[in-house]
Amino acid sequence: MDKAIPITALAFAASVSMTAYAQTSETTRLDPIIVSGGISPVTADEYGRSNTILTRRDIEERGYATVQQALEGQPGISINGTSPNDRQVRIRGGEANQTLILVDGVRVDAGVTNGYNLRSLNLGSVDRIEVLRGPQSVPFGTGASSGVINIVTREAGQGTVFGAEAEVGEGHRESAYVTHGDGRKTFSFTASKLYDEGYDFSGEGGEKDSTRWETVTSKGEYDLTDSLTVGFNTRIASGNYDYDDTDSGAKSASGYVVDDPSKGDEVLERFGSLYLEKAMLGQALVHRIRLDRTSNQSSSVTDKQTELLNYRLQYGLDERAVDQSDHLLSMLVERKTDSEDASSNERENESVALEYNGFLSPDLGLQAGARFDESDQFDDALSWNAALSYDATARLRFHGSVGRAVVYPTFLQVYGGTFLIGGVPARYVGNENLEAETNTGFDVGFEYTVGERSNIGLIYFNDALENEITTNSNLEYVNSEGDSDRRGVELTGRLGLTDEFSLRGSYIYTESRNDDDQTEARRPENEINLGVRYGPSEIPLTLDADLRYVDNLLDVEGFGSFEPKELPSFTTVNFAAEYSLTDNVDLTARITNAFDEDYQEVWGYATRGRAGFVGVRTTW
Repeated sequence: MDKAIPITALAFAASVSMTAYAQTSETTRLDPIIVSGGISPVTADEYGRSNTILTRRDIEERGYATVQQALEGQPGISINGTSPNDRQVRIRGGEANQTLILVDGVRVDAGVTNGYNLRSLNLGSVDRIEVLRGPQSVPFGTGASSGVINIVTREAGQGTVFGAEAEVGEGHRESAYVTHGDGRKTFSFTASKLYDEGYDFSGEGGEKDSTRWETVTSKGEYDLTDSLTVGFNTRIASGNYDYDDTDSGAKSASGYVVDDPSKGDEVLERFGSLYLEKAMLGQALVHRIRLDRTSNQSSSVTDKQTELLNYRLQYGLDERAVDQSDHLLSMLVERKTDSEDASSNERENESVALEYNGFLSPDLGLQAGARFDESDQFDDALSWNAALSYDATARLRFHGSVGRAVVYPTFLQVYGGTFLIGGVPARYVGNENLEAETNTGFDVGFEYTVGERSNIGLIYFNDALENEITTNSNLEYVNSEGDSDRRGVELTGRLGLTDEFSLRGSYIYTESRNDDDQTEARRPENEINLGVRYGPSEIPLTLDADLRYVDNLLDVEGFGSFEPKELPSFTTVNFAAEYSLTDNVDLTARITNAFDEDYQEVWGYATRGRAGFVGVRTTW
């Protein structure tokens, strides 16, 4: 492998820093920052890609307890799996390993896997969740071809703040945090614990399959001088959970999952990130070097590690500070190493990316970039994207994006592995001649604001995946010969009837087909989400309700025909309430699956019935 890429890129960076491009604009930045929007953070007014941001207030009002619950029903997202501990995220019909999940910009999945399970991510430490849909390889590299989810932990404001919350129901959940900020430093620390009594995944009324997680997160920054800053992020999550066995000889879904109290797993997830940032030329030129390390260990699968070293340069071409520049050029040079302990598999990837964020006019924002990846195992790859955001009027915004992203094969797909299916060993055959999957896609849409309280948005997306990796009849991983097409529509809206009463809703249509024109499993074709919020002005009370309807969801039977078959459609309803006892104390209550819907998202696996929880939240 040629090691010259980073050196060449650094030389280019030096030449950029010596160049001045003077152009000024009076653009006013009022929109929220999308932290993970590119190589550099971007504001929503210049971000042309489809995105959703869930704030801390959204999380609290709707009664979400885990990241899984918060993401369910969001536009373009499908979450399902055999249990709460084995649920994967798919965006716009893509596969789970085509969605990249970050916490504070750091990868939570280690190694090269088939996708991260959301089991350990509770909301005790979360300040906001950013969902970016569409190809995102330029800022994030391989593995972000369908989209990115960035979970931002609690941010520190001025002064010191303490907070805690607790909830009981079918188990219990507790968390406590402290944040501190002053003129030179910020720091936040959160510790949380989750015990879920669970339910019998087999649906036979046997032993409840429980879950336990303990998580600690921290992050901080310190200004060593006016132009030199050091920062860090850490996360440690330790858990154990139960699951059930399967019987591949079963004749129906009811007999496929078998209650087995002996089944369980222990997991330890850790990451640490350290960075140093140097500002020059009146903040118009900023250098940052960052080192990340993620390690995930499990008693049932191979231990995995990922190390990432990168250098980022930001330069305001208009010679303004990078956080105020209307013409920002960013460059990223990166080296990533993925490894697995048991098999001694290791892979190294080096890359360089260049991105422009700016305004072509006060109403027209542009984001464009390209990335070159050089792997020691696969062919070199070129990714690119471009996005436009146009404010046609004060109330109407058009946006569109196009891009190409790459996903390298996982270690399992390359080297194979043996798994127990229904108690019977099944050998998946690896293929060292696999080619990388390539996703090329675009989306176009608009957002329209009605009055002061209402809005509507519509997006059409279309992706074409080349070289999709599947298995043949011999359980050997192979590249598909044709394209796998994904297309659909995302319709969202909010109707504020009064200051006290509002409605929200979305309709998502997703068509995901493989190269044989067959609908792919675990991607619902139709999903409707409706919500209502009521907050009477006379009393400090907020009531919230969510309805979710899923139709035309297919899954492969692990028994009988072993073919994809459609699951029955289902509707679930959740309720949440929040009452402010004082300025610093809130009482909470929620009911999930309030009408006790009996449904399945994966053939044979039961889902949780009605459950109720009450809690308290305080700050001081």
